[in-house]
Amino acid sequence: MSDSPRRWWQWVLMYPTIVIALFAGLPQLYQWGSAVALGLSPFADVGDAQQQEAAWERNVNCLTAINHIKPNSTTPYSIDVVPCPSGDILLTLTPLQNPTQQVSKWVITQALFSETAMSLFSSPAYAQGTGTGTGAPPAASPTAERVVATKTQGSTVIRRVELSNNTCVDQTIDALTGRRLSEQPAPCTPF
Repeated sequence: MSDSPRRWWQWVLMYPTIVIALFAGLPQLYQWGSAVALGLSPFADVGDAQQQEAAWERNVNCLTAINHIKPNSTTPYSIDVVPCPSGDILLTLTPLQNPTQQVSKWVITQALFSETAMSLFSSPAYAQGTGTGTGAPPAASPTAERVVATKTQGSTVIRRVELSNNTCVDQTIDALTGRRLSEQPAPCTPF
């Protein structure tokens, strides 16, 4: 009599790793199938594609009502920015040599803040709160008007900004996450 299994359930009992491997692979197979069903590469990020589609639907009326911002740049492509009242920003890049290969992508600012909020839970400095103890929202602060100077130190960016009240601050920003780490009063002169 042979020691090899004869029925499928005997295989499952003898080799449980086969079952575990099949179940563990199901989410990836679903991801690949969803991407192909949407007409994307099997390795595309389906969640990002669905967020982009939702942003187009959410902001369809914004695209004709708001003026486009076209900053000057030295890149081999033109940049077109459309901010919408929803907070989403449409970024369109058009290659100068081949304008038919234009690429448009939504920057979903709400998602950026939720990512920042998730990283704040692990930061001990933010866990302590503002220290006001009143429970009231913080007072409105002056808004940034123009950037006076910028310098980098490793993965930290220091930006000197002139505020609407004609004072200046140095904002320290983590270049890896984009999160502002600190802000200090500064003179309104370049570094």
